[in-house]
Parts: sequence; C-alpha cells; structure tokens
Amino acid sequence: MYAPPGSTAPGGRRRRGGTSVPKQPERSLVSALPGALSITALCTALAEPAWLRVHGGTCPRQELGVADVLGYIDPKLLDDYCVNPQTILLLRVIAAFCFLGILCSLTAFLLDVFGPKHPALKITRRYAFAHILTVLQCATVIGFCYWASELILSLQQQHKKYHGSFIYVTFAISFYLVAGAGGASILATAANLLRHYPTEEEEQALELLSEMEDSSETFPADYDIANQFQPPPAYTP
Repeated sequence: MYAPPGSTAPGGRRRRGGTSVPKQPERSLVSALPGALSITALCTALAEPAWLRVHGGTCPRQELGVADVLGYIDPKLLDDYCVNPQTILLLRVIAAFCFLGILCSLTAFLLDVFGPKHPALKITRRYAFAHILTVLQCATVIGFCYWASELILSLQQQHKKYHGSFIYVTFAISFYLVAGAGGASILATAANLLRHYPTEEEEQALELLSEMEDSSETFPADYDIANQFQPPPAYTP
C-alpha cells in the first residue's frame, strides 16, 4: 500500500488539511501606544497645579490651576482678585472635561489592547469613536482655558497694583499637556482608521472556514487525501 514519507505510526490519527485558516486579529497595539500617552498626559495635567501664569496685577499667585477650585477654595484668591466666580466655574468645567477625556482615552486603550469580538465594540474600536471623543474633550479644554485666561486678564487689568503695570496671562505646562494628549489621540485615530480590515463577506468566509477546520474528520495515518486524485494505472491488454 502506498504510504507517503513522514507518515505517523500505524493506528495514529491525522487531521484533514495541512494549513490553518488565518484569523484577523482585532488588537491594535500601534494605536494603543499613543492612547497610553494620552491617558498619562491628561492625568499629569490634572495633578499639575500650573495651568495659567499671571504676570502683574494685584494677585500674589503666579500660577493658577484647577486644583485651586476643586474642593476648598482659599478666600484670598477672591480677596486678591486672582479669580472671580465665573473663572472658578470655568476651571471646574475644565476639570470635568479632563476627567471625561481620561475616561474616553482609557476606554479606547482597553479596546485597542484586548480587541473584543462583540460587533458593537468592534465597530467602536475600528472607527476610533473613543479616540475621537478624547480629541474633542481636549479641544474643549483648550477653548475653556483660553476663555479663563481672558477673564483673568480682564480682572487683573481692572485691579492694577500700579497705574502703569504691564499685565499679561500665559499658559502653563498643564495646558500643553492637554494639547499633547489631543495630538496623541489624533495619531491613535489615524492608526485605527488607516488600518485595513476585511469586509463583512470576508469575515463570514473566514469564520466558515475556521468552523470547517475545527469540525473536519480524521483519517488513519496511512491514508493520504492526495491518493484520491492520482491517475489510474496504465491500461495493459
């Protein structure tokens, strides 16, 4: 009986087919890395007290941030005209949007790392909805920071320490950290959107082939499927 080289011992079993069906991984470590950078930058921006720097004016504080308005508020900030109630509200809104940005960025990072197969989660990850939301949160924070700087500048100009004092307000490190987090989220969004994914028909075909491979029958070791397609022996009269 014909036995192909390298066959297993008699009585062994072998599976039909020699190659496995390739499966499309849903993980995206390329977009997970900038997502992790975005989370780190936003958390650092919240922890860092320096959001705005005040130069001139009656306010003795050189740096102001969201940490000054979360929880207990020092009455001296209001007495020295560093902030007013509207500025306090804006800084609290900035903190809220930072927390939302961290939540969205963390969600996007987990989806990129684990790559769930659930249809809703898969669509959310492929189209980078969570990363896009993070970009929008960062852009909103930047806009509110500019608004808060204009209010603080106007407040300081109304209460100058000296008549000819030169007053201006600049952005500090936390502002640039938020901008960097938004840039990292843009890179993560591009990595997800530019990646090639199989179509729905291709995914169904891959799943069908995978199920056929898993449920294929087994054959004796001395049997080769290739024997079915060998030509018959030559005719001898």
